[in-house]
Amino acid sequence: MKILVTAATPDELLAARQALAACPGIDAHCAVTGIGATATAYHTLKQLQQEPFDLAINIGIAGAFNEQLAVGDVCRVVKEYFGDTGVRTPSGFSTLFDENLLNPDTFPFQSGALYAPELEIDTVKTRDVTSLQHLSPSLRGGCKPTKQTPLSTLNSPLSTVTGVTVQTVSGAAKQIEELRARFSPDIETMESAAFFYVCLQEKVPFIALRAISNRVEPRDKSRWNIPLALNNLDMALRSLWSEHILLSRQAFQDVFEFQSQQER
Repeated sequence: MKILVTAATPDELLAARQALAACPGIDAHCAVTGIGATATAYHTLKQLQQEPFDLAINIGIAGAFNEQLAVGDVCRVVKEYFGDTGVRTPSGFSTLFDENLLNPDTFPFQSGALYAPELEIDTVKTRDVTSLQHLSPSLRGGCKPTKQTPLSTLNSPLSTVTGVTVQTVSGAAKQIEELRARFSPDIETMESAAFFYVCLQEKVPFIALRAISNRVEPRDKSRWNIPLALNNLDMALRSLWSEHILLSRQAFQDVFEFQSQQER
């Protein structure tokens, strides 16, 4: 399996490089896309068009709306919104879908949102047990290759979340409350929706992982902990590398059938 790993910045991508160094044998190519949706869309598409990949993974840090998410938690983004693509009026913000400028079910959107494909883990024996002591005993011991379990149910720190992607990071109460009310997001990033969009259009299975570096609140960087977020992202990736990741073909086939219907 050939894997593309992307991140907005070199510091974020370092977590993947460190995890890969601890788990030899993974066929992965790492690429920095740059910050924001435009750079992410361009560089992700460029990588996918240069050579075939079986899986794309986007990693990075994020701010948390959800009070259940603590700084340092690592989560998997399964649903995304473009949070500031639309129309600003005296009464507030409207999406392209609100303004009837785009059908909310135009592929790859579903009711105005972007969804990650269902993924499964085909567990295999860990290659380097000594470098992965943080894994649960069952994972360190290995399993039969035919035993599959959903990614979200593994004994790991990952939880599934909804994200909102914006090009101006939220640091004021009014903006934060507007995003909460409209999208009910768990986290905020500047890139994830663009990554979702490109992968869905290109029909490439994908995972988006984010480590919480701060709360989404009136901006106070003294409360951030980026080093902790990046360290935990490294640990989560080591767990991921220790498994052979497979796409649930039926789930992704449903997405492609939806696209074909929309294109008719």
